[in-house]
Amino acid sequence: MTRVRILQLTDLHLLAAPEARLKNVATRYFLERVLGHIKQSGEHFDHVVVTGDHTHDELPASYDAVDSLLKPWSDRLWQVPGNHDDRRVMRQVYSGRFSGRNQDLIQFHFQAGAWCCIGLDTHVPGSVAGHISRDQIRWARELANRPGVESVALFFHHPPVLMGSVWMDKIGLDGKEQLQAWCCQDPRVRLICCGHVHHASETMVGAASVVTTPSTGIQFSRAGATPTFVAAAPGYRIIELDDRGFRTEVRRIREISIPE
Repeated sequence: MTRVRILQLTDLHLLAAPEARLKNVATRYFLERVLGHIKQSGEHFDHVVVTGDHTHDELPASYDAVDSLLKPWSDRLWQVPGNHDDRRVMRQVYSGRFSGRNQDLIQFHFQAGAWCCIGLDTHVPGSVAGHISRDQIRWARELANRPGVESVALFFHHPPVLMGSVWMDKIGLDGKEQLQAWCCQDPRVRLICCGHVHHASETMVGAASVVTTPSTGIQFSRAGATPTFVAAAPGYRIIELDDRGFRTEVRRIREISIPE
């Protein structure tokens, strides 16, 4: 049986200044702690997927820092942008890693046994909310219909479901109904992994489990009408795919503050 292990990281929100804080959270410090936790575990990952918001300031220096920290996995790294990303700068810093030019969509796909893993681009320049187009869904469906594909996993930034949060749902995914329709029509779409909401959740659309993953830095509460930050530990998601299905879990580091 073919088993493929994937590490999902999301919402890194790095800033150019190493000690800079976002909402009083040292995002680079916690990303370093998360990556240290992963390395210390000794676990192997066949693929590492970053589902957006690599930086918060969208500066080349911030993307350089992400690139340096993720270098141990550079030979198996897949990335899509979030709302706090800039496609042009991503292409500039990660030269040769993406096809297309400037504001062309940044997407990916790879085969994992009988699984087709597809990364979609929901970034809208200048907007916090996201968008998924009919053309992107058509592209993904064409990949899913290739010979040998029995299951599909999708990776992108904005969740394609309502989160039951007043403020989060205002900055959600436009066009999600088109994606939901595909999920309901095609039971091979089994797993959808997203970020954006900075907390872990799981729901179903058709036969697909839609999961969101904690940020490597700041954590949000879905409660309230405005963004609310909570003192929860940063984390990441582990995904295992095989011929029978998938298994996934969120892991967190123990730290929630910088030691004095």
